[in-house]
Amino acid sequence: MLDTLYGLVRRSLGVLALSALVTSSSILAETPSSYPYGGVNEKALALYRQGWSEILERGRWAEAERLYRAALATAPDFVIAKSVLARMTDDAKERETLVDEIKRERGGVGAWGELLLDPYVMTLKLISARESGTALRTGFRDDLTNLAIESYRDFTERYPDEWAVRIEYLEWIHAKHGPGEALRAIDAMENANPTYVARLSYFPASFYAELGDFAQARREAEIFLGQLGPGDWPQAHYIRAFIAYEQGDYPAAAESVNEALRLDPQHVIAQRLKVKADRALAEGAQ
Repeated sequence: MLDTLYGLVRRSLGVLALSALVTSSSILAETPSSYPYGGVNEKALALYRQGWSEILERGRWAEAERLYRAALATAPDFVIAKSVLARMTDDAKERETLVDEIKRERGGVGAWGELLLDPYVMTLKLISARESGTALRTGFRDDLTNLAIESYRDFTERYPDEWAVRIEYLEWIHAKHGPGEALRAIDAMENANPTYVARLSYFPASFYAELGDFAQARREAEIFLGQLGPGDWPQAHYIRAFIAYEQGDYPAAAESVNEALRLDPQHVIAQRLKVKADRALAEGAQ
């Protein structure tokens, strides 16, 4: 079923590509590089984009959730925003309601929107299965990973200014192939256009840390922290904690990750790192 669905999306993209070939060069030059998300109003779209900035750059998950809810209050039919909120909420009933709405409304996003929505919906199935203890079919996770990589690659080729999707693309490459391949993907992005790597959050730093190149990891972290600007941001403490953890400095990792969570208790990635750091400290004390 998944292969069939993805095939339909790819065939739709093929039709779009064929149409593009017969479009005049002047029109092609005016093609936007940012996706309009189904033509939602500008206020809702600005709130949605700011939500991604809060998650991926500042590390303020609670603020991002507030922004997504505000976007939906402004544009109740903003299906892709619903899919992101559904992944963030801790309320299983709310998630179920949002999933039902997404199923009813997803036809309005178009072929390009489906490239985002399909992996999001599969991720929601994964979250629901984890919460309920339900077993997923064999190969589900691999199918999700492959679909996300292909979908986000195609989407960002068409809409190169969608930097948040580019980061998600790197996240899935990392999940499947590891940090080395993710760094090679970053090199390919930079070779295509140097501006593509201007906003990649803490990812380059974390990839180098996983590979054991801590000097380069710290350099990349400083570049990222410089982009954040003034402020005490949870993400700054998180990347310091991550590098310390990978280096085996568990007390420093625990101290920094606790600071990230003090600033934003909803920082999901920091929550996971705290579990690992606390476990390492406990094992070291035995």
